[in-house]
Amino acid sequence: MENYRRKVRNRIIIAGIYCAIVLILTAASAIAGLDDSATSFGLGFGVGIGAVAIFFMIKYRGALKSEDKLKKLYIEEHDERQKHVNALVGRTGINVLILSFALAMLISHYFSQTIFFTLLAATLFTVAVKAILGSYYNKKV
Repeated sequence: MENYRRKVRNRIIIAGIYCAIVLILTAASAIAGLDDSATSFGLGFGVGIGAVAIFFMIKYRGALKSEDKLKKLYIEEHDERQKHVNALVGRTGINVLILSFALAMLISHYFSQTIFFTLLAATLFTVAVKAILGSYYNKKV
């Protein structure tokens, strides 16, 4: 359980570093006067992820203070049924993404070449990631 406790502490540290980076980027963009829509969206997205990170930091801190909560969190993360469900979701999800990207790519061709090539790149990247991970896990397992 001590290894798991160390892993939870590391998660808290990584989440704290992420929140600090978002805070620095937000301050830097305010000082530099960057207020275009892309910067605003990126910062808003980063702050949203930061809020989720803070939620998990609080959850993990509470688990570190109580042995029962830590044990419950450990069981939750290492549950075989949940791992199997997550594997099925991931496998189905990646296939749905590939098909959605491909369909959107074919439709976008009639409207904008830029969008078409962007979706083509996203489709090819997703297929490449799936192939690389499939190859890796076939050798590992």
